[in-house]
Amino acid sequence: MIKRYNTVKVFIQSYFEGNSRTNLLVKNVFSSLILRGLGTAINFLFVPLVINFVNAERYGIWLTLSSVLTWFTLLDIGFGNGLRNKFSEAVALDDIKEQRKLVHTTAAVLILISALIFTLNIIFTNQIKWDEFLGVDVSYRTELQQLVFLLISFFSLQFIFQIYNPIQYALQKPAMIARTILVGNALGLIGILYLREFSEPSLFNLGFVVMGSNVLSIFLFTAYFFIFQRRDLIQKIERPTLDTLGSIFSLGIKFFFLNIAYMVQFQTSNFLISKYFTPEKVTEFNIAFKLFSVASLIFGIILSPVWSSVTNAQVNNDYRWIKKLINKLLLIWGVIAIGSIIVLLIAPTIYNLWIGEIITIPFITSLGVLLIVLSNCFSEIFISVLNGMGKVNLQFYISIFVIIFFVPIAYYLSVELSYGIFGICMAIVITNVNGLIVAPYQVYVEMRKNRKLPA
Repeated sequence: MIKRYNTVKVFIQSYFEGNSRTNLLVKNVFSSLILRGLGTAINFLFVPLVINFVNAERYGIWLTLSSVLTWFTLLDIGFGNGLRNKFSEAVALDDIKEQRKLVHTTAAVLILISALIFTLNIIFTNQIKWDEFLGVDVSYRTELQQLVFLLISFFSLQFIFQIYNPIQYALQKPAMIARTILVGNALGLIGILYLREFSEPSLFNLGFVVMGSNVLSIFLFTAYFFIFQRRDLIQKIERPTLDTLGSIFSLGIKFFFLNIAYMVQFQTSNFLISKYFTPEKVTEFNIAFKLFSVASLIFGIILSPVWSSVTNAQVNNDYRWIKKLINKLLLIWGVIAIGSIIVLLIAPTIYNLWIGEIITIPFITSLGVLLIVLSNCFSEIFISVLNGMGKVNLQFYISIFVIIFFVPIAYYLSVELSYGIFGICMAIVITNVNGLIVAPYQVYVEMRKNRKLPA
């Protein structure tokens, strides 16, 4: 088995052309594939277990509320992605002092924001009628208020430890993030198995186990990293400065709006489906998404080191490496697209083996989700390159278009034209104009400007 793994690794490495940057990229891609593969297997087990524990309606509510909570990740105002780029540059220049300043400044900001989140949680959470907000029966009101308070409390802790992620990305080690996610998922799965045996159906217990497992995992790995792996980052405290804050924020605020656009597209979908259809339809959409997002997951693993690798290549003026990388990523996308179409054709059989007759997934829903996944994978090639170069101004302006027009387009296609879930899927694809058209052209222009593409 090990020999077979090494043979495949050598083949892929030769495909990407091995220099030190490529070797690190390939190593992390393969490590991430294994870790994410195990995590995906756990997620597939997780779905039927949770549905059977809390029922399809409660699971739909859980998915919708989880999507709403994901919006809170935007409260870092782009500091995470700003840190990722600036820390990558400091690593490429081997500037330890600058690395410390970046980490300590970002940590100070995250702690302040986390404290504000927790304070607002205490004051306002129980004042909101979450059943009305989510469009569910009033009988869930008390349960939802308790659940939301718990989730936001856990999130305020996780928000601080999330500094671990952009640092690992900057070090071109996304496999470390995959490891953290895997451990959190495994702990969550163990917790769900325990709840099924010893607990009554409860969204509160589900939230405690799932969110608590994730927080515990990232806390342990963050502590281990700073104490045992990069103690040099905390041995001497660098006071946060306005210059450092400004350098992170000036870039981070643009990523902030890009993330809002992404959230509007992908995280409001569950809310719209729950609001205008039913929570069971949220479950239908998400089961289809989980199946086809395997392709997105695999491609995302391959892309995960690309952002910071491009930053490193740009600092070293190695645009030829970037050009070759793009061409090979496009070929991999083509292979994944063919595989995804095959999955679409056999999807009914897969659903039946996976979840049985708990819920039926229409072909049109699977098709819509497939189009989302393939368009998103294609666009991420060019967006990752531009993000690595720090070229986000044009993306920033287009994100305003997405923020303004996505919900009206989604509502029109899904409700007014009665396309349902497929209409929401098409709205996501249509508003991905940046990734499908603008970003590829902008990358071409950037490469030409550096005389790496023919005139």
